[in-house]
Amino acid sequence: MCFFFIWILVGVLVKPSPAWAAYTEQVPATASQTSVVIDAATGQVLVEKGMDQMMYPASITKIMTVLLALENSDPDKIHTMSYEATHSIDPNSTHIALTEGEQLSLRDLMYATMVASANDAANGIAECVAGSIDQFVAMMNEKAKEIGAVHTHFANANGLHNTDHYTTAYDMALITKYALTVKGFREYWRAEEYTIQPTNKQKQPRQMGTQHSMFVESQFTYEGCTGGKLGYTDEARHTSATSAKRGDVELICVTMSSQKYEKYEDTAALFDYCFDSFEKVTLSKRSLQGFVIPVMDGDTQVQEVRIYPDSSIDLLLHRQYSVDDLSLEYQVPKTYRLGEDVIPSLKVTLKPESSSMYRDLGSFPLPFSLIDTTEQKLDSATGLPVKDNSLFWKNVLGILKWIGVTLAVVVGCAVFVLFFAWLRRFLHRRKVKRRQRRREKLEAKREAELRARHVAALRARKRLAETGMRPSQQTRPVHIYVQQGPQRQQPQTGGTAVTTRRPRR
Repeated sequence: MCFFFIWILVGVLVKPSPAWAAYTEQVPATASQTSVVIDAATGQVLVEKGMDQMMYPASITKIMTVLLALENSDPDKIHTMSYEATHSIDPNSTHIALTEGEQLSLRDLMYATMVASANDAANGIAECVAGSIDQFVAMMNEKAKEIGAVHTHFANANGLHNTDHYTTAYDMALITKYALTVKGFREYWRAEEYTIQPTNKQKQPRQMGTQHSMFVESQFTYEGCTGGKLGYTDEARHTSATSAKRGDVELICVTMSSQKYEKYEDTAALFDYCFDSFEKVTLSKRSLQGFVIPVMDGDTQVQEVRIYPDSSIDLLLHRQYSVDDLSLEYQVPKTYRLGEDVIPSLKVTLKPESSSMYRDLGSFPLPFSLIDTTEQKLDSATGLPVKDNSLFWKNVLGILKWIGVTLAVVVGCAVFVLFFAWLRRFLHRRKVKRRQRRREKLEAKREAELRARHVAALRARKRLAETGMRPSQQTRPVHIYVQQGPQRQQPQTGGTAVTTRRPRR
């Protein structure tokens, strides 16, 4: 027994169990200058390192370029390359040697941009979608603000270095999260290779393959990787945006300013840690609170915002915590001003006593509806809505209306029941009357037959009386003789019959 317990103790001390290792909060050290891992479904930040620090994105800029092309144009559209698109890039940068006047489909340009990271193809996309590169860059910056990438500014469509072209790891993760929801984007996001067929300027097909080693067969292949994009400039160093999925959880990892192979090692280590240490939990809609917020125009209420959570909220929680350790903070004002942006949200944090590096779990938008209401004034002294007696009477009338409807339904049901009972009784009485009439007819028929028989008997007696004969004179007596023996004699002439009778034993 002692040996057995010592063996167990040594096994636990020498090799900690995988479950214990998965519950640790020790985030793996990374070589990338900044990084972040978010949930692709909710945008919740799981792990971060300087995620809001301004960085140069390099070619991961092209994620925004392709998503805008898919949202605003047709992949089958044919575009003719301009002089600016083909000659405004550094000849030493990545390109596929597109020439002025060359015609390609937008689909070819998007595959060349994502798979080969061709800077000239990205310029072609910008001109094809917006008419000019400058106009397309304006669309990129507008889309970044719409997504929530507030620390991002783009200066070109390809990511070549420009001091006015910058972003953060978190912003790029948000842009990637949005791009994965755009119809058709994942086809380019996970494409391993592509071939552009001969064009009017190029007689040979152009073959290209991705340089991202985590979703192709290589020493850095990561199981569950669903796609990615790489970038590099001398100023930005290596950047990457990658997605991976296990079960029903998909994560996005962005690394910036790293060495060539460090980006793969950092991404794999962060993915492993997050997949092992976090699990999905659900806040049911029944546990969430609803609000009715007035919208004021001066001192008058003109609308109201109704916030009613209509679905559950899923989030990823470190395995050492549970839903009971969560604190919910509703970011909802007491009133809105007319024309003000309505952005209600729920901020989820761990309770103060948890003392964890994962205390801030993120904010989740709450669904709402804007409804026009009757004008309602505020009391200048208290700032509260003035009580409107008409509203009270409206409520009273509403209650009376429901009472009336209820009574009408009850009365209708009662009338239906009474009518059904009367109908049943009426049909029963008719049935009884039919049976009674049938019996009366049978009795009358029997009485008629008896009377007919009685009359016939009287008539027969009357006829006999008239002829002067008695009934006994109409027949001759029959004499029966009983003899022992097997023979039976036939009746003799004169009306006498002889019957043989067997002896009784």
